[in-house]
Amino acid sequence: MSVQSTLNSISSTQRDIESLQRQLTNESKKLADKTSRIAQINASITKSTSPSTLQSKQREIQNLNRDIVRIQEKQADLTKKVADKTAQLHKHQQQLYTEQSKEREKEQKKLTDSIKRKDQEDKAKQDKMLSDIRTLSRISPLQIDAMTPSASQPTYDAFISHATEDKEEIVRALAELLQENGFSIWYDEFQLRVGDSLRRSIDKGLANSRFGIVILSPHFFAKNWPQYELDGLIAKEMAGGQRILPIWHKVSKDEVISYSPTLADRVALNTATLRIDELAQKLGEVLKKD
Repeated sequence: MSVQSTLNSISSTQRDIESLQRQLTNESKKLADKTSRIAQINASITKSTSPSTLQSKQREIQNLNRDIVRIQEKQADLTKKVADKTAQLHKHQQQLYTEQSKEREKEQKKLTDSIKRKDQEDKAKQDKMLSDIRTLSRISPLQIDAMTPSASQPTYDAFISHATEDKEEIVRALAELLQENGFSIWYDEFQLRVGDSLRRSIDKGLANSRFGIVILSPHFFAKNWPQYELDGLIAKEMAGGQRILPIWHKVSKDEVISYSPTLADRVALNTATLRIDELAQKLGEVLKKD
């Protein structure tokens, strides 16, 4: 039985006991009335009472005594029923205590399991972080050298890392707005020319940008080149270089956590709540400060 059904049984049994006790009270009143009536009849008999009247009163007393016997029998039956119901009530109450103990044990187990799952999730995040660090450690010396700023190279306010599929929806318009607002932006459509080495151009852009704007999207997560750029941005940031400014585009927190717990922990802008001009304004506020 469940806790609720046991509580219902307890309430039902208590109502039964109350009903039986009311019946006992009624029978006790009847017994008192019968006894009182016998006393009245006896008091009314005198030496002057005629034989016929005396005989009538004696018959009434006999009837009353028979009623009293029946009342006493019913009282005994009701008393037994009350005792049985009281025993049943105690049984239900014990059962309730047992079921509530089981419920508490189940809740404790749920809490323990929840803590265990949280520990496992935290460990998975730590493993992912270690994997990210191991990925960074595989960046070649040539790439690191390419990321070292050169005095002869132009300096950009920000490098935009993105997936090609996101250009039309957000990246191109955002880059143009930032440039119109007076910021020097490394964006592939602004910088790359026919015949340029894609890898070297990107490495130079990474090396000479103060900030890295990263458009995190489902397309970004599925591409190798954005991952290459992100590895470079993280490597430079860990070396004390530019800061990463993430923008979430059509992704949830869980998706970002699955991709990179370290990125999920950063304060990010989100295209779900901000227009492109608002994104440019907020990015501009950060770029101006440095």
